[in-house]
Amino acid sequence: MGTKAEETAPGATGCLAKAAGDEPLFILRAKDMLAPGVVRVWVHYARASGVPEEKLNEALELAERMERWQAKHGKKVPD
Repeated sequence: MGTKAEETAPGATGCLAKAAGDEPLFILRAKDMLAPGVVRVWVHYARASGVPEEKLNEALELAERMERWQAKHGKKVPD
């Protein structure tokens, strides 16, 4: 979970690097006004499914980063 630059950098090990070339993905962008809330809902379900606390904390930090980005750059309906 991170920025486009972080996920596509040489040697990256994030979810984009791990995804198969033909694997369907659902990407949430910070400018999407729904994204921070969707991430928090994901955390709720992930916690109930036994996802490690470290991953949950990473997702919550991402939701906060999205909100800070929205405050600085604005937000809009999904495109």
